[in-house]
Amino acid sequence: MKVTIVTPVYNGANTIQDCIDSIKLQDYPDIEHLVIDGNSTDNTLDIVKSNNIKYISEADAGIYDAFNKGIRLASGDIVHILNSDDMYAEKNIVSQVIQYMTDNNLDACHGYAEQINNKNEVVRRVGGDITKKGLLSKMKVSHPSTFIKRNVYQKYGEYSVGFKIAADHEFLLRIWDKINIGFLPIVTTKMRLGGASNSQVTLSYRESLAAAILHGKPAISSLVKYYIEIIKNKFYKIS
Repeated sequence: MKVTIVTPVYNGANTIQDCIDSIKLQDYPDIEHLVIDGNSTDNTLDIVKSNNIKYISEADAGIYDAFNKGIRLASGDIVHILNSDDMYAEKNIVSQVIQYMTDNNLDACHGYAEQINNKNEVVRRVGGDITKKGLLSKMKVSHPSTFIKRNVYQKYGEYSVGFKIAADHEFLLRIWDKINIGFLPIVTTKMRLGGASNSQVTLSYRESLAAAILHGKPAISSLVKYYIEIIKNKFYKIS
């Protein structure tokens, strides 16, 4: 199966080479890499061009618009979105995931991701094997570790650009009970701290609350969970 890796980026010159290198190191033989640039004003495109990677560069309506553009351009059977400040944890990640998906007849697969600081030290591991009930409670799937067949997007739609941070949560809730999803308990991806969901925590929780209500969770319990997460995050920052 062919794999398309989509890298959305805006002014990612400081990190995108590490992302590109981690893709080039993959031992899987059939990879297409697409960069979706949002009209960067630094030298991001110089780096992309020097690596001979297919790209488009134009204004967009946010990161999920970039996701959607990449998915539409993808020719692979499976799509993985690897942000410009993320990288694969090992050189055989793609091959491990594709083998697992093939062996288990999966439409989507997710694993763990590790958040790292500017010293490349692991700060936290995210992700886990959960049910839809758990996903309604909180976004516990590591989206940067999630591989999805392209025909899933064709059948169930793209990411909603009405969400600025939690469209991945809404999308997973939308498809969760309709396809075969599996969890592979390995660290697939390393993510640098400072992404949108890390820097705008309150908005992230608010949008996840909206996604959960949209897909069937009672409003009152969702609101209670929202305030609990806000309080927990404040204590986490203090500690």
